[in-house]
Amino acid sequence: MKTSALPAVKILVVDDHPNTAATLARALSVLGPRVDISSATSGPQALQSVNNGAVDILITDMVMPEMTGLELIERLQSHPAGGPTFSFLVTAYEVPGLKVSARRLKVKDVILKPVHPERICQIISKAIEEMDHARPVVETPQSQPFTILIADDQPDNLRLLSRYLEREGYNYIEAMDGLETLEQVRNHLPDLVLLDINMPFKDGFAVLEEIRADPATEHIPVIILTAARLDPREVQAGLNMGADDYVTKPFDKNELFARIRTKLRVKQAEDAIRRRNRELNLLPEIGKELSARLNLDELSDLVLRRTVETLGAIVGHIILLNTASPFHKEYHIHTSDLPGSEMKLPPLNNLVEHIKMSRESVLIKDTRSNSHWQFLAEEPARSVVIAPMFGRSALIGLLVLVHEQAGYFNIEHQLLLQAIASQAAIAVENARLYSNLAQQQQKLSAILQSAADAIMMFDPDGCVSMLNPAAEKLFPEEEVKLGLPLARSRGYDSLITVLDETYISREGMIREIPWPDRRIFTGLFTPITEGACVVILHDVTRFKELEKVKDEFVATASHDLRNPITTIRGYSQLIKQAGPMNEFQLDFIQRIQNAAVHMSELVDNMLDLTKMDLGVELKRESIDMASMLVQLADEFKPQASAKEQTLTLQQANLSFTVEGDALKLGQALRNLFSNAIKYTPNGGSITVVLEHASNRMDIKIKDTGYGIPALDLPHIFNRFYRVRNNGHDEIQGNGLGLAIVKSIAQQHGGDVTVESSSSEGTCFTFTLPLASEP
Repeated sequence: MKTSALPAVKILVVDDHPNTAATLARALSVLGPRVDISSATSGPQALQSVNNGAVDILITDMVMPEMTGLELIERLQSHPAGGPTFSFLVTAYEVPGLKVSARRLKVKDVILKPVHPERICQIISKAIEEMDHARPVVETPQSQPFTILIADDQPDNLRLLSRYLEREGYNYIEAMDGLETLEQVRNHLPDLVLLDINMPFKDGFAVLEEIRADPATEHIPVIILTAARLDPREVQAGLNMGADDYVTKPFDKNELFARIRTKLRVKQAEDAIRRRNRELNLLPEIGKELSARLNLDELSDLVLRRTVETLGAIVGHIILLNTASPFHKEYHIHTSDLPGSEMKLPPLNNLVEHIKMSRESVLIKDTRSNSHWQFLAEEPARSVVIAPMFGRSALIGLLVLVHEQAGYFNIEHQLLLQAIASQAAIAVENARLYSNLAQQQQKLSAILQSAADAIMMFDPDGCVSMLNPAAEKLFPEEEVKLGLPLARSRGYDSLITVLDETYISREGMIREIPWPDRRIFTGLFTPITEGACVVILHDVTRFKELEKVKDEFVATASHDLRNPITTIRGYSQLIKQAGPMNEFQLDFIQRIQNAAVHMSELVDNMLDLTKMDLGVELKRESIDMASMLVQLADEFKPQASAKEQTLTLQQANLSFTVEGDALKLGQALRNLFSNAIKYTPNGGSITVVLEHASNRMDIKIKDTGYGIPALDLPHIFNRFYRVRNNGHDEIQGNGLGLAIVKSIAQQHGGDVTVESSSSEGTCFTFTLPLASEP
């Protein structure tokens, strides 16, 4: 009678390192032709392969870039093709809670790296055997006794030691030769090995050497138990090879078990250290994943998933504070027998204030007996751990994990969660900064794209690094390229010259820039960090044309006004000779003459300004400014004396020579002398000081007059602007005198500035570049 063949077993190996997946697949191929093995290097690829048919056994790595092993298992369990019968999770990090999370998802076993091929084959063989007998076993958590491997080729010794171990409550495994000992060590990873020296195939020393050479077994304590090698040199050799103790037969039972208990206590402590190291090694992995994400939603999802899976919680919450809108996300393990999806957080205001003050995480072992947690009826949360996420200056969020079992979370969970929360806080702040920067860049880009003005950026070498659309339209396509400087002799020499001046001076400049197509631009040149420069060109061609039309109209109108004003002045003087007049008639005639003089001055000033605006060329000659000031002081002393004022000239005994138009400079200084006398009350003083400063000369005209209010100072050189209070109202003027002074100073490469305060006098400083040193 023929028996039916056993069905094929489909095994899927998933690891993001292709070499690791291939190695495991090759190791499992020794199980025979019945085993159909496939591999994948990511969670999505594994899900795609399952679309072609369900798998019976899944072996997956825990840490993968796109999807963790637990997430893959969770998705496969709800896959239309059906979930695997057995799932095995492979991890290098033995962290608290990972096995709990795995158990919730009905994971058969969690296998710690490094994974020895013989061991994985044995694990999968047992799984296949369980499948054949249709008796899947789900392990229940319980405290397991220590397992000790007895390696001895004498059956009597094996029986004796096994009986002793059983009485002491230990599990035990037996091996009768060196090869079997190594196989048992690699497959079962016992807590301690009692190793005989004289054994077939490999002696105890050779076995010990291989145990210590294997990273998966090097930490297992080994006690050599022998009656053959008693020489002190051999004892020393065994200890030097890595034996933890050396006991000779016959042995004292109590002494032997005292040594065993000591070694197991040491192993427990070392296991805790190794576990802690694995936890610490997990943090860079999580940090790497967090740093790769700048989207706040993706970041919070990753933080919650990794912490819930790693620490075995049923629910995780992340709450971000100080956001424009409330930000609260939740993640829970999707299993039918857990109430996590129904759990809501109570108000945490008191806890938040407590955490702000203490700056420490909070561990709540039982929510029903803790004053910080507002326990709600029928609430599944019994154990809670809360880790603060502190940013550079303040608390930015909370990471909250919940478990349904009271006392589940301990100090290890708390410390690990706090470490993850600290990394998450950095990542959240980086994501926020990136989001703000992206928004600012979008705004800046929108401004640059829509700006009517041409905006250009030049790098420290003078090469074009950015042009907005308006700037691109100014250049023919072949004449400007990013990364290259502007070429001279193409019509852009004025722009290039001012750009060079800006690079040298590292100060902002405003200049008029003529363009090859006869347009005129006002150029704002601004140096920025790292030696670059931004240039903004504003088209003022239309305004220049209008200004020219205005100036020509003003010049024509002013010229045409001169004849009637001259006629009025002449006949107002002749009318007195026509016959006798009474007092009122003479007063009226004097008023007409005063108005005519005022109108004549206004027309002359307007003509002067118009000529300056039209760019009438100045007469250039060498002028001794000290001599000019002496003449002006003599000219204005009678006016000062009429108001009982003191006019003083202070100058060095040097000749200050400038190049310029003597008439224009005299006109500017006469305006300043006249204003000083006009706006200083009777009995005041005017002081003129001539100073030398570097390559320029300063003429300071100080008075003790009414002064200029601070609000009027910024506008004092504007055309037709007059101060209307503080004693100025009674004094006639047209508001053009200081505008003329400013224009003349700038035409000569100088400037004029003012310092004043109300009722404390005024000081005008007229600056000119020197033609030669005094």
